Amino acid sequence: MKARFLRIPASLLILTMAISLGAGLSMSALAPSAAAQDKDKDKDKDKKMKINKAEVTAYNAFVAAQTGDPATQIQLGEDFITKYPQSQYVKGVYGALTSLYYTTGNIDKMNSAGAKALEMDPDNVDVLSLMAMVLSRRAKGNTPEGAEQLKHAEAYAHHAIEIIPNMTKPATVDDATFEKAKNDKLSLSHSALGLINFNNKKYEDSRTEMNEAVKLASTPDPVDYFILGNADSQASYYHDAVAAYQKCAESGPMAPRCKALVASAQHDADTKLGR
Repeated sequence: MKARFLRIPASLLILTMAISLGAGLSMSALAPSAAAQDKDKDKDKDKKMKINKAEVTAYNAFVAAQTGDPATQIQLGEDFITKYPQSQYVKGVYGALTSLYYTTGNIDKMNSAGAKALEMDPDNVDVLSLMAMVLSRRAKGNTPEGAEQLKHAEAYAHHAIEIIPNMTKPATVDDATFEKAKNDKLSLSHSALGLINFNNKKYEDSRTEMNEAVKLASTPDPVDYFILGNADSQASYYHDAVAAYQKCAESGPMAPRCKALVASAQHDADTKLGR
C-alpha cells in the first residue's frame, strides 16, 4: 500500500502553527533586533562594520510582520533579498520564507527557498524538519528526481533529530514554548522517516517513527495516524491499527476514509492472528 498520494496543503495545515513558531524562534535566535546585533558587532574592532540603516529597517519590518498576513511578509522577504542579497540576514529570511511558502501552498518556492536556506545554514532545524516532511510526502520515488528528493528528506530528518536536542534556548523564549517548538520539529522529522520506511515496506521501523511523531506533536496530524494505522495493519498489529484509524477519523479531510478503515481493521483484529 503506497501513501504518496497525500496532498500537503489540504491535509497538513494544522501543522502550520508549529512551523510558524519554529520560524519565529529561528529569527529570534538570529536577530531579535537587527540593530542590536549590529551594535554588538561594532564593539568588536576586528569585525567592525558600517551599519546600513535602510537594510536594518527593512529586516526589522520583515521580523515585525511575522504575526500578520503571510502574503505581506512574503513580499517583504522577497523585497529584502532582492535589495540586500549579500546581507548577513538573508539566511534568516530564506528560512522564514520556506515556512511561509509552505503555509500558503507554494511548494515549488518552498523547495527553492529551503535549499538556499540550508546551503547557508545546514543546521537550520526549522527548514530541515519542514523539508523532510514535505519531500517525504510529495516526492515520487519511481522517478530519478523523486528518489533523490527522498534521499534528501531522509538526510534532513536524521540531521534534525540529531541536533534538535542540543538547541540553545533564546533568552526571550520561555521553557515550555521552547520545548513545544522542539518537539513539533522532532515530530515532523519522525513523520518523514515513518512514511519513507512505510513506502520501503519497513513496517516495524515505520511504526516506531510514526508513534514518535504523534507522541511528540502538540497537535498530532491525522495523516500521521493514517500512516501509523497502515503500518500497524501491514505488520499485523490489528488492534493498534484500529486505535490509530480511530484517531485519524476524529478530524480532518481523511476522517471519512479512516472511519471505513476502522471497520476493516476491526474485522482483521477479530478474524486474523495478530500481534
